[in-house]
Amino acid sequence: MFVAAAASLTSLPGLACTEPADSRALRLTSALKSGYGVQYWGASFQAETLAQAPHGLLIIEATKIGAADTSDGREVTFTAEEMERIRRQGERPVLAYLNLTEVEPWRDYWPEDGKTPPWLGPETSTGDKLAAFWRSEWRKILRQRVIRLMNTGVDGLFLDDALNYFVAGSLKDKAPDMPSDVPAAAEVMLSLVQEIAAEARTVRCNALIIVNNGVFVGRDAGSKNRAAFNTYRAAIDGIMIEDGFGGADTPVLHTALQEDYLAEGIPVLSLDFAPETQTENLMNRAHVKGYAPYIVLDGSFSSLEPPVPSAP
Repeated sequence: MFVAAAASLTSLPGLACTEPADSRALRLTSALKSGYGVQYWGASFQAETLAQAPHGLLIIEATKIGAADTSDGREVTFTAEEMERIRRQGERPVLAYLNLTEVEPWRDYWPEDGKTPPWLGPETSTGDKLAAFWRSEWRKILRQRVIRLMNTGVDGLFLDDALNYFVAGSLKDKAPDMPSDVPAAAEVMLSLVQEIAAEARTVRCNALIIVNNGVFVGRDAGSKNRAAFNTYRAAIDGIMIEDGFGGADTPVLHTALQEDYLAEGIPVLSLDFAPETQTENLMNRAHVKGYAPYIVLDGSFSSLEPPVPSAP
């Protein structure tokens, strides 16, 4: 059903790619000049409120109501008309959230019969349920979700939890078909992100793709996968690092961001959690490194914080 919908959308004249090859990079860089914002829920999570937000780029949930809270067990997404208002009739890019590796029981792919699906992976030490992102069954679910999200009219996707390739590759107790180690899991992630990006671009050929974390995926995949990493970087338009000036702050992290992404023209978005008294310091540190910063004050994504323009 979703594949057929994608095929029909690709035939629409308005979605034909007539822009130059580097137009995605230009669109994202231009949008980040006015700062970006992230919101997934909350009292102000409504089309009209989001439409009035001053941010140059928004990363949001396309789902307004989770499957568990609907009568038919299907998520309710923003309508195409609502999304167009949020996008300001195409003047502002809006990206929809998509989790690559963690199972979310409020989605409507969650089985109602109580049986364990083949795409369910192991549970992490922190209690998170991993999807078996190396299996075709999970990839099929992701591709279906990609089409569904893109059909709301968003400009692209924000791919969360890419870093779980490292978690899966590091597990001692593995199922027989799991990646054997971190390099093998990193290789799978390189392939998965490219597959998702390609699927999104069957609906909107210039769809923007931003990956959250997974900074070291190319290095972890090793020199034999250098070509695959280059193709991966060509498929994405930006990378976000969460807590890069907090718990994740290490010299090797920022070196990798500079060498593997910024040097290749791929924008880096930094997202940090801090009280208001620390925001100016964090913004300045991000600007010095060439990142586009965003500071979350209350530790959640229930409202939009003020946008931070990119460095002059």
